[in-house]
Amino acid sequence: MDDALAEVEKARQNADMPGLDLIPFPLGQAFEMWATDKAVIVPNKEAITKAGAPPNANPMGQNVPLFACMEVAQETEDGVPMLPLFFDLDDANDAVSQAVGFDGGNADDFEVVSLSLPKALDMLATTDDKQATAFLFVAPASSLKHIQEYLMEDL
Repeated sequence: MDDALAEVEKARQNADMPGLDLIPFPLGQAFEMWATDKAVIVPNKEAITKAGAPPNANPMGQNVPLFACMEVAQETEDGVPMLPLFFDLDDANDAVSQAVGFDGGNADDFEVVSLSLPKALDMLATTDDKQATAFLFVAPASSLKHIQEYLMEDL
């Protein structure tokens, strides 16, 4: 979120564009636009670094990393495993801590792994198995906070 806010601030300073701001945008539409070369999705620099990119990597052109822990999957009413995919490693680690707090165990036994957004969507699109794991894309806590504060400004 901080990267996006910084980019908007730079754009405000460099262009006379009244009303330039960040707005929430549905992930599915953003990905569809990216897939048809109508948009660019730029991941958070901290996220790509935490996913294994070198510290000096340019986020432009990088895949959006997602973070998941199989041990925090929950079953839907239909019995299908629902795996939360986090855009922020800290949010994934917080979910692991909550799971350990509720169910017990040792947080060190819970492995958080990364995969790319295109890989996750490819997995969803290519499976015919009705019992395959479903994904729940979890927006970053920082984005949700920004949206809430943005909406409160209008009240």
